[in-house]
Amino acid sequence: MRGRKGPRDINSKTIPQLQNTLWPIFALYIKKNHSVDGVHCKCFTCDKALKIGDRDCQAGHWIPRTYSPVKYEEDNLRPQCSQCNEFWHGRPVEFERRLRLEIGDERVGELKTLATQSWKWDRSWLKDQIAYYKEQLKDYE
Repeated sequence: MRGRKGPRDINSKTIPQLQNTLWPIFALYIKKNHSVDGVHCKCFTCDKALKIGDRDCQAGHWIPRTYSPVKYEEDNLRPQCSQCNEFWHGRPVEFERRLRLEIGDERVGELKTLATQSWKWDRSWLKDQIAYYKEQLKDYE
């Protein structure tokens, strides 16, 4: 049976439906992975204290997610407050500065290169990512 979000069976979902299934799981993983205790984290760009699950706590991209190859790259995302992520468009200059300090210039360069590569979504890759990040979230329960 189909609902508003499409079929429940993962094998029946289209590529856009698989992306819509993966995103909230992946975003929650990013927030929890960068949290102090699995519940609280801070905005990567302004250091504001955030509570995972609140509207103000978001998973923000350094390179916008419209660049498909880096949409689900863990190094491209960090927790951000809604003000930095939405109103300041991710504060990319500050995001990059802090990212370089955290993961290094070489990895930042790799992300920039990866973002410009041609990309085609793959159903099996998306299904694998959904299963992988669901499993990773179990560590935080």
